[in-house]
Amino acid sequence: MQRTAGHAHCLRCGRALRSAHSTALGYGPTCLRKVKAAALVHGQTSGDKPEQVAKATELIEQGGLVPLRARRVFQVVASDGVTTYRTAAQACTCPAGLRGLHTCYHRIAAQIVTAA
Repeated sequence: MQRTAGHAHCLRCGRALRSAHSTALGYGPTCLRKVKAAALVHGQTSGDKPEQVAKATELIEQGGLVPLRARRVFQVVASDGVTTYRTAAQACTCPAGLRGLHTCYHRIAAQIVTAA
């Protein structure tokens, strides 16, 4: 999924973004550092598959995780680039999340962002 428009505010903390690079990414430099560090720690300490953590990190970097309420509930874009789901660190409305057998990469992305 390629974004054509940037974000005026950081997707993590809500502060105004000033640089073109930050606007394109959707995160300020400090929040981006924190999210990347949280992704690294999550990948090393969780029991999640490395592929799932990589997909979650990619979702975050592409701006596919948009906060809805109190920066704890997010709207996420599916792999097809069209379908959206609501997710939080505890649950997700995607088919994999509803089955509950494994943690979906949407939830992993929410866990990373909320832990950062």
